[in-house]
Amino acid sequence: MPQADQDVSPEPAARTSVLVVDDDSWTTRAVAATLEDAGSFRVLDPVHSGEEAIAAFAAERPDLVLMDVNMPPGMSGVDATAAIIDLDLDARVVLLTTVSPGPGIARGLEAGALAVVNKTAGERELVSIVGAASAGESPELLKGLAEDIVISGDQLPDAPGAAPQLTAREMDLLTLLCQGHGYEEIADAQSVAMSTVKSHARNLRLKLGARNLAQLVVRALQFKFFSPE
Repeated sequence: MPQADQDVSPEPAARTSVLVVDDDSWTTRAVAATLEDAGSFRVLDPVHSGEEAIAAFAAERPDLVLMDVNMPPGMSGVDATAAIIDLDLDARVVLLTTVSPGPGIARGLEAGALAVVNKTAGERELVSIVGAASAGESPELLKGLAEDIVISGDQLPDAPGAAPQLTAREMDLLTLLCQGHGYEEIADAQSVAMSTVKSHARNLRLKLGARNLAQLVVRALQFKFFSPE
């Protein structure tokens, strides 16, 4: 029987299953090794194209997909993300980007991705983002996201309609979310219950036509409700 202070990894079936998609085999090996070493992830056989990603997702139904944005030639990571979300609206996808945030981030988030992680991210950051995203969307995943979209030079997709009217309180909440502040932190700042903040965030998503929190950041930029400093 293991001692209480020993580091015991979860059983394989209990680990978060992750599908890594990248046209560069070195990247898939490096990412897979980092996640496996963390002990809480089960990395599936990597694939190297958008078409393979869709087939692998349909067959394996991983808890999370790490998707390279650009994989020439063939289907892009953006289109593969959209296809995977069509297969399962609850699918969780995190975009893998190059050294500098490159084109495709905004379109990938519009397609339904929850977050973005740079390929040059340190091991701790990669494990943290994958772990957080596999548990579902979180405001903390939004930190720096608006800046990455702007730096990428990516043309924003067309907004789903005209900009809605937001109250001062809604604008304040939207700004805090875009800055990556967590629900508890926002609740403390606004002197309300955390459940109230979550409820207001859901209503804000509905008002802006956003599928998830990451898409809420895209909407904030599209409607010019938020601009990173």
